[in-house]
Amino acid sequence: MKQNVKQLKMKNIKLIALLLLLGFSAQGQVNSDQEINTKQTAEKFFGYITEKNPEKIASMVSENVDWYIFESKYMPWTGHRSKRAEVSELFKTLFGYFIDGSEKLDVHSFMVQGNEVAVFGTIERTVKKTGKHFKMPLAIHLTVENNLISKFSLYEETLIIEKAFK
Repeated sequence: MKQNVKQLKMKNIKLIALLLLLGFSAQGQVNSDQEINTKQTAEKFFGYITEKNPEKIASMVSENVDWYIFESKYMPWTGHRSKRAEVSELFKTLFGYFIDGSEKLDVHSFMVQGNEVAVFGTIERTVKKTGKHFKMPLAIHLTVENNLISKFSLYEETLIIEKAFK
């Protein structure tokens, strides 16, 4: 009798655990229309970066944008930007500093909540002037409004890049 009660309790625990897991996984897969649009906008934006098309990249950015990459005297594409046209110029400059085909981006996490996107990964590039290759972690935070990026913040190991420029 004790054995049957113990087995029944174990079955109940397993059933509860299964229901909780199913509930959590189903809940985790539900995205709002806003989150779907936010994800699509971010994916399109990053696709244009992969294509190295500054005009298309800028087309994904609000006319008035809050754009920030930690400033470095070695990297003229860094700092604050507030206009779409500045973003196009930023990428034209950025792409000119690195050897084509040397870049590699590994995305470890891509998270969407509402109109916010967080991307975590690593990036590799080779500097044209010095031939030095670097790899570093990075994090990007985007805010999307009306299917355009209204805020962009890039967090990277600036010192690693600066060393590659020296």
